[in-house]
Amino acid sequence: MMALEVAGLTDIGSVRQHNEDCIFFDEGLGLFVVADGLGGHAAGEVASKIVVDEVSRYIEQTASATEPASTDFFDANLSIEGNRLKMAIILSDKAITADIAANPERETMGSTVVACLMNGNRATLAHVGDSRAYKLTNNEIKQITRDHSWVAEQVANGFLTIEEARVHPFRNVITQALGNSVELDVEVNEFEIAEFEAILLCSDGLTGMVQDEQILKIFNQASNLQNAVRGLVSKAIENGGEDNVSVVMVKHIPS
Repeated sequence: MMALEVAGLTDIGSVRQHNEDCIFFDEGLGLFVVADGLGGHAAGEVASKIVVDEVSRYIEQTASATEPASTDFFDANLSIEGNRLKMAIILSDKAITADIAANPERETMGSTVVACLMNGNRATLAHVGDSRAYKLTNNEIKQITRDHSWVAEQVANGFLTIEEARVHPFRNVITQALGNSVELDVEVNEFEIAEFEAILLCSDGLTGMVQDEQILKIFNQASNLQNAVRGLVSKAIENGGEDNVSVVMVKHIPS
C-alpha cells in the first residue's frame, strides 16, 4: 500500500497587486487543483475561485460513481475518473459563463485550470490553458500537459525554439481558457505513478520564472514536499516574481 504526501502554496508574487490564482487539495478526495484567473482584480480571482469550487463540488458529489453521471459529454476513450474530471471542468466553464451573464462588468474574466485526481497509484490529469503538470523523480522532470498557448503551437510547428518561446512577447497569449465562449478543449492524461514519484501542478507564475532544471533541483534537495513547495515559490519570487505563483505537489510514499 502507498499513501500520499501533499503540499500546496499560492503567493501574490513581487509585481501584481492581487492574487488571481486559486488552489485546492484534498487528500481524502484525491483531488488537487491549480486555477489561474484572468481579467484583472475582482474578475480573475472570481473566475479561479469558481473553478476550484465547481471542480471540487462535482468530484465530491460523484465520489462513489461507478458510471458516468451524464452521457452528454461522455468520452468512451477515458476512464470513469477521466470523465468525472473532464465533466467537472466543463461545469466550471459553464459556471463562469453564467456568472458573466449575471455580472456584465466581469465580461473579460476567465481562468486556466490544471487538476489531478488520484485513485490508488493511478493519476488522471485534466487541463485547459497554460497551467502545467509535471511528473518528477529523483533524476527526471517530465512535463505531462501541453500548453494551450500561441508560443506552444509555434514550437510544435517548428517556428520557434523552446528558448525563443520563453522570452517571446506573446508568451502569455493562451489559446484556451474557461469562460471565454469558444469551443472548449479539455485535455485528459491518465497514467500510473510509482513509489516516490511526484506530480507538480503549477501556474505559469512558476514556470515563467523557474526553469525545469531548477524545479527538479529544488525538489531533489528538499527534505519533504512542504519544503519543496516553499522553495519553488521562493525561487520564482527571487527570479522576479512577475506573476502570482501557485504550486501543488502530491507524492506517493510507502504507507
